[in-house]
Amino acid sequence: MSSGSEPRTPRTSFSIADILGPCMIPRRPSVSQPPESNQGPTSPLCALEELTSKTFRGLDGHTPQPSEGRAAPGALGSGRAGRRRRKSRTAFTAQQVLELERRFVFQKYLAPSERDGLAARLGLANAQVVTWFQNRRAKLKRDVEEMRADLASLRSLSPEAQCRLALPDGAPGLGPGPARPDSELHLSDEEIQVDD
Repeated sequence: MSSGSEPRTPRTSFSIADILGPCMIPRRPSVSQPPESNQGPTSPLCALEELTSKTFRGLDGHTPQPSEGRAAPGALGSGRAGRRRRKSRTAFTAQQVLELERRFVFQKYLAPSERDGLAARLGLANAQVVTWFQNRRAKLKRDVEEMRADLASLRSLSPEAQCRLALPDGAPGLGPGPARPDSELHLSDEEIQVDD
């Protein structure tokens, strides 16, 4: 070490010194710019650029080395240095879906003992059954909201337009004249029975 330079200490990517310290981003020299020497930060933007480059290094396939100021994977104890991989999507068989749907028609929520029995019978994990029921309830809720929106838009139509939508082409009562009162379409909430 020369007497004019300060000893380098490893820094973490979130330390104040690392964020506000000199820009250490290796840059390719352009034709118009001479290569940079190790200068101090020119602006807070430089420090932000350094921080973001360290954060996103893993996205371009570069794995940070411990000598670059980061702890080695596993050194922090959790082993979650990289991005956590999602579990692959479960492909349910047609028989499993049929049984799950059959059960869902009668029961939107399962007790733990019922869930355990169903999972064992279908050869699934409890978590898969729980997730399937959660997703199915969410789908039911979306479908009900969509039906209610459709019903509201139908109610906004004139009775003649409702009648034209309700009767098939060529059916009696579709003449150019006004619709007869007995052929009007009457919609009510009672016609759509869905448990919320």
